Amino acid sequence: MVCIWTLFASIFSSLIVSGDLMSQNYNSNVINVANFAMNFHNRMSNYPYAFKVVDIISDTAELYPPARVKYTLQIEAAQTVCENQASVNLADCALQSNAEILNCSFTVIAVPGNDYIPKRMLSDHCA
Repeated sequence: MVCIWTLFASIFSSLIVSGDLMSQNYNSNVINVANFAMNFHNRMSNYPYAFKVVDIISDTAELYPPARVKYTLQIEAAQTVCENQASVNLADCALQSNAEILNCSFTVIAVPGNDYIPKRMLSDHCA
C-alpha cells in the first residue's frame, strides 16, 4: 500500500506549471523524460549538431496503467556545439552563439523514478 501512495505522490508532484527551467523547480521525473525525448529526437534526426532542452514550456502527466505515467511535454531546444552522435553527453555541450531554436512536442510513457524500465516515445515533433 505504501508503494501505491509513493507512486501517486510521484505522479501528482510531476504536474508542474510551465516556466523557465532555471527559475522553476521542475520535478526530476519531468526533466529526465524531457532529456530522454530530446536525446531520442537527436538520434532520429539528421541534424549535424545536437540539440538540448533549454526550457520546458508545459508538461502534463496522467496515470497510464499499470503503474506508468504518460507525459506530454512542450519544450524549447537549442542547438549545441557538439556533433550529433550517439555518444554525446548533452550536459557537457555548450549552446552555439546564434543557436537555432526548436519548439518540440513529445509524448512519452515512463515509470517515474525507475530508469530500469525503458521509456517509450509515443510522439515526437519538432519545428
